[in-house]
Amino acid sequence: MKRLVVIFALVCSILPVAIPRVRVDFDHANDFSRYRTYRWAGPPNADFLNQLMQKRVIGFVEEALAAKGLKRVDTGGDLVINFQMNVTEQPVYTTFGSGGWDWGWGGGISTTTTQVFLTGILTVDLVDSQKGRLVFQGMSSAPVSSKPTHNTRRLARSVNEIFEKYPPR
Repeated sequence: MKRLVVIFALVCSILPVAIPRVRVDFDHANDFSRYRTYRWAGPPNADFLNQLMQKRVIGFVEEALAAKGLKRVDTGGDLVINFQMNVTEQPVYTTFGSGGWDWGWGGGISTTTTQVFLTGILTVDLVDSQKGRLVFQGMSSAPVSSKPTHNTRRLARSVNEIFEKYPPR
């Protein structure tokens, strides 16, 4: 029974870290229906990502924008797109206890372990090229895995969830 409680506590402590979270913000007064084209601002600010992962993120963003009817151009464009990737360390503390109480005296031992989880925060900015003003921003946070295939799937899902909310209604 004690093992079941310990396993349940461990799952509950890790679960909030494992669920991707997506948030978007946008200019509520902006008319998004007038945007038809976009261009990239330049190299992304994503030091954590290697060139392969950067290329994948760019592909996921372009795929999502194409699904929304936007076309990529090399110069000009209605929107300027940029993304950045930051990674933070989040410690998770787990305490295991054993022993019991004997006539009012404590006789148990507890041990606390620390695990560090990496959380990646992907931010995608859409800037109105005419006004030079941010009009849409999507942020997604998810755990970083040591396996590139897991990270690729998470990035694809994060980008898709961000652009599910574009254009804002």
